[in-house]
Amino acid sequence: MNLKRIKTFMMVLDHKSFSAVANTLNISQPAVSKQIKTLETELGISLLNRETVEPTEAGRLVYQKGKKFLYDWDVLVEECRRLQGELTGVVRIGASTVPGTYIVPTLLRKFLNLHHSVDIQLSIHESGEISGLLKEGTIDIGFVGIEPLDPDIINHMIKKEHFILIGPPDSEEITDLKTLKDLPFIFRSEKSGTWQGVEKSLKSFGVSTNDLRCMAKVKTTEAVISLVEANLGYSVVSSIAATQAMKQGRIKVVHQLPYERSFYLSYLHSKKIHPAIVSLVSLSQEDVVDE
Repeated sequence: MNLKRIKTFMMVLDHKSFSAVANTLNISQPAVSKQIKTLETELGISLLNRETVEPTEAGRLVYQKGKKFLYDWDVLVEECRRLQGELTGVVRIGASTVPGTYIVPTLLRKFLNLHHSVDIQLSIHESGEISGLLKEGTIDIGFVGIEPLDPDIINHMIKKEHFILIGPPDSEEITDLKTLKDLPFIFRSEKSGTWQGVEKSLKSFGVSTNDLRCMAKVKTTEAVISLVEANLGYSVVSSIAATQAMKQGRIKVVHQLPYERSFYLSYLHSKKIHPAIVSLVSLSQEDVVDE
């Protein structure tokens, strides 16, 4: 039995799409179909309705059992890694924009000072994508501004912050947030953890982002800051991300919101004894205590 084929089959059921899985695995769609067909041949039974991408009764059984197979395999791999002694190899980290830019680099510096033989692969994603990447095995560890609510994922809170309303350097202070409806506003994408926090924060003041006048929608906080600095509008951003721009006089804080959010270090239960994860969790909790 090939675990890779089982994993591919489970991913197709999760995504309800052969093409999405092909893109994720960086292989062709026919290659995905061939893996599933081979798995069906090995088991001697059909697992999937190709038209609806729904599992047969046997497919549901393979999905349930496959989940346990993959979990047990991951645990075995991590136990063997732990017996190796010195920490080596590649650690794949996925982070959303704010933690990936302002929190993770310092943490990785401390980690690499302790573990010289480890190679780090860091990629930046939207917060809403991290859970899927963890479950697909694309990354080992995630850093996000939205706590993943998934029973297969363990989360550790590593930092707290608040949101601030920013405007161009010559802006006046804003006391009534309902006046935002009359101002040009810079949006982030819907999957952004920052933007989801902004929506909740403004909603508590009776302001819906649907009522705001969107001048632009961008993917990064730095892009937001640059547009605000250019006098193209106002926005709500992470206090951590805006610190340097405020010191440089590029933007002005026109209102501090009371809404607080947390950042999390996340990983699968099956990887909880991964030596690199154990070390990163320990280092991240030192920072929490220091705060």
